[in-house]
Amino acid sequence: MEEIMGTRCSEWLRARSAIKTLCVAAVAAGAGVGVAHADPYLINGLTVDSHQIYYDGSNGTLSPEIALAPLRAQGITQLIFSFTGGVITDGTNQLASADGLYSNGVAPYNFYQTRFSGTYLGVAIGSTTGIDPAIMGVFFSPSFVGTPQDSLDYRSTTSPDNRTALSYSPSLNQPFWIGDGYSGNNPYGAAVTGTQQVFNIPDGAEYLLLGIGADINLADNQNSANQQTQFNGGTTGSVPEPESVALVGVAALGLLASRYRRRT
Repeated sequence: MEEIMGTRCSEWLRARSAIKTLCVAAVAAGAGVGVAHADPYLINGLTVDSHQIYYDGSNGTLSPEIALAPLRAQGITQLIFSFTGGVITDGTNQLASADGLYSNGVAPYNFYQTRFSGTYLGVAIGSTTGIDPAIMGVFFSPSFVGTPQDSLDYRSTTSPDNRTALSYSPSLNQPFWIGDGYSGNNPYGAAVTGTQQVFNIPDGAEYLLLGIGADINLADNQNSANQQTQFNGGTTGSVPEPESVALVGVAALGLLASRYRRRT
C-alpha cells in the first residue's frame, strides 16, 4: 500500500510540476503581446490628398515616406487602416470614397497597369491596376533590386473581387489595395461595412508609401474652387493576439488534469 501511495504521490507531483511549467510558459508567451499600441505605434493624422502618388514623373505630389522601423522594433508585423473623406477625381465636383466609389456605388474609373516611369525616387515600383481614386499603398525598400511584382487587379469589374480580402501579403515594392481599410466596398457618405482588413509587412520593408495609385491624371483632382480634396485616417501596428497561446495552454492543462484523474 505504501508503495502504491508513493507512486501516486510521485505522479501527482510530476503532473503538478508540468501544470506549473505550462502556466509559466503561457504567461511568458503572452507577455507584451496585443494590438492597438499607443502612439507612436498608432499613427493618426495620415492624409492622402487628391494629388498624392508613389510614382516619379506623374503630375501629382510624390508620397512621403512613413518609417516602419519604430513598429518593427516593437515586433509589429501587420498594419490595419481606417480612412474617411472623399476625393474629386475629374473636376466634376462629385466625391468618391476611399474605396473609390461615388455615393451611388459606381466606380468613377478603372485603370489597368498605370506606372508612369515605374519608379519611386528612382527605385522600381510595380504597376497599379485598380479603381481611381481609391487609396493604394506600397511597402517600400530603397535597396530593392530587380523587377517588383505588379499589383493584383483591384478594378470593380474583376471577379473574384480582390478588394474584399480579409488579409493581404504584398511583396516589396508591390502596390496593394487599402481603400477605407474594411472589406466592404463602401460608397461615399455611406456607413462603413465589412471587416477591418489586415496587411502583412514583408521582410525588408523600410517605408510605407500611400497614394491615389491608379490615377493617370492627378492634375484635375480638385473641386471647382481649385481646392484639393483628401482622405483622412490612420494606421495601427499589431502583433499576433495572445488568445491562441492561452487556448493552447488551457487545452494542455485540461489534458493533464484528465490524465491525472484517470490514473487516480
